Amino acid sequence: MYLTKRETLYCALLKRILLGVGLSVCLWVSGTIAFAQGADLPPEAARIVPSIKGPQDIIVGRTIILDASETQGLGEKTTYRWYRDRSAQSISQSFEAVFTPERTGTITFRVVIRTTIDGKEYEAEKEHTVVVYERKVILITDASAITEEKLAFHKQEAALAGTYLLPLWTETTGASTLSSIDTLSSLVTANAEALAGAQAVVVWSDDAASGLQALMKTVDASGESLLQKQTLVMITGRSLNILARMSSGPFAVLKPDRIILTRQEALSPLLTTKTIPDFTEELVRRDLGYRIIDESTTGVRPWNLLSSLVTYMLTHGVSSQIVILLLILPLIAMILAFLRQVVGITTFGLFTPSIITLSFLAIGWKAGIVYLLLILIAGYSTRAIMQRWELLHVPRMAVVLSVVSVTLLLLLGTAAAFHITYERDTVFILLIMSTLAESFLSLKAEEGWRSAMIATTETIFAALLCVWVVQWPLLQSLILAYPELILLAILADIALGRWSGLRLVEYFRFREVIGHLHEE
Repeated sequence: MYLTKRETLYCALLKRILLGVGLSVCLWVSGTIAFAQGADLPPEAARIVPSIKGPQDIIVGRTIILDASETQGLGEKTTYRWYRDRSAQSISQSFEAVFTPERTGTITFRVVIRTTIDGKEYEAEKEHTVVVYERKVILITDASAITEEKLAFHKQEAALAGTYLLPLWTETTGASTLSSIDTLSSLVTANAEALAGAQAVVVWSDDAASGLQALMKTVDASGESLLQKQTLVMITGRSLNILARMSSGPFAVLKPDRIILTRQEALSPLLTTKTIPDFTEELVRRDLGYRIIDESTTGVRPWNLLSSLVTYMLTHGVSSQIVILLLILPLIAMILAFLRQVVGITTFGLFTPSIITLSFLAIGWKAGIVYLLLILIAGYSTRAIMQRWELLHVPRMAVVLSVVSVTLLLLLGTAAAFHITYERDTVFILLIMSTLAESFLSLKAEEGWRSAMIATTETIFAALLCVWVVQWPLLQSLILAYPELILLAILADIALGRWSGLRLVEYFRFREVIGHLHEE
């Protein structure tokens, strides 16, 4: 068999292609093996992963112990050398370094690790900075209270006075009150170890009540007191008397040495004085208002029995947010009763708008409206699809609620993809909110599409109005300071129950009839 000239040319070309591919594969395999064996790797690219465990700050005169034993990728003949700052003389040649600072300032420790792997010597190093202080103050704050520029100024002011100011600062996003509490609580939880050794912990927030609730939530989650024998300083622009009343519960939960309530002008004296008694004397000298909460001011008295009950609940494991929602719920119910009986707004009963209000408080009203509308769309679409099946009412509503639950699951999964997560209690509120789909579909079946849309719109409006009222900072502070005020909501409900006049919307609906009556 003979090949033509063209076939011979094709065979030669194919042979060269195969040879090139084979050579490339061989080079790739050999390069991969060489990389795996550490060939041609410079010392700085070694596989050692150095690790240093030790404190970030320490009081002067205390002994620092740094540990590099958890370094990964070590081989044989491993050596350690520890250096302090720019000194060329090592302070330790073990995996541990022990040092006792004699003056305040910042110390940078550096460990150089050498090890032998497969006959080759590798080297890696890591630095660890420790702040040495005589007096430490923790400042928990956010952008609503202080800017980064002012924060830097206070850090410099504290450093000149020999005080180490450690700020735990977070940006505000305009979220709901409960979301801001979650943000501050997460910030404190992530830096719980930093609170140790602090002479004073300062909470400076636009709403001091939220700061106290955030600290209590942190204790609820950890089960441990964070402020043993430390002074908690609350900086607020609100009424000191009201905040003093509402601080008895947090004092029992947090168990600090004392709580000092004061103004923002007191931060500079706190950073520049040496002791807490000197600080309070400076407040008196400068005529700055303050209140002190301690064991002598938190006793049980006949006129604050409900406040004492709230304190007892907080100190026996009941979540602070549950207590707050229970105190706010009577107020929400009173507002809704007023809107129905006096204004004449049509809502889906009293329970449904109350749950919607709580959901708006928990996740924010914007996200709450999105969830609510998608729940209604899912429920209505399912009901429309099942009309041809002629199912009984109860099984049909069971299918609708099942689809709504799956819709909520998809929404929560989508939120998680954008790193938005909710607390367990919030998820339960959303599930209860799904019952609005049943109310909407039942009203549509009985009175038509127009009545169902009007009732839904007015329910959402009533919930938004309740959110706006109960998020008023002064009102929240009053309820937390004087929980006995919720008894006034019961009296208001009784007065509304005796209302016999026309509702406001009826004056517009029957204005022609009223006009004829006046003419006669």
